[in-house]
Amino acid sequence: MSQGMPILIKLNTNDYTPQEGITPSLAVTYARWLSDLQINGLEISCGSTVYSFMNMCRGDVPVKELVQSLPFWQKPLAKLMMKRMVGKYDLDEPYNLEAAKMIKPVLGKTPLFVVGGFRKVAQMEETLEKQYADCISMCRPFIREPFIVKRIREGKTETVACVSCNRCFAALPSNMPVQCYNKGFPAS
Repeated sequence: MSQGMPILIKLNTNDYTPQEGITPSLAVTYARWLSDLQINGLEISCGSTVYSFMNMCRGDVPVKELVQSLPFWQKPLAKLMMKRMVGKYDLDEPYNLEAAKMIKPVLGKTPLFVVGGFRKVAQMEETLEKQYADCISMCRPFIREPFIVKRIREGKTETVACVSCNRCFAALPSNMPVQCYNKGFPAS
């Protein structure tokens, strides 16, 4: 490893698998170990692409867009399965904050980054002021508003524009570019 190269680790705090896997209390143990190894920063998240992908990107379940790229014979079952998910993963802002509150005390001087559902500037400020985390990470808000940090710094917004419709992620299996599709996919 090059001298001076920072080592940042992303740690799952709850994988939501059928059998108990990573839990917030286990993540605390892992975070302590990582801090003892003198990493330069820890970002926490949750979910698993295999068992609970909607826990990673809470909000709407864009059923139509998610099944669009599937072969015709898979669509009926996929649509049925996806419809059963609607309403179960609504955005509860910010959804990794409780894990952050558990992990931050064991990190010592290691900076903690938290991602997941931060949409209001007041929530971000409170998280930092109360020292629940050292940094706020975002993903989907940058897809919709690449210059959101500038707007926040200039006091031009109190809320990010991303409504967590998740169509940006649903576009990937359809080989569409990552961008905001809040108004729906383009007609094909």
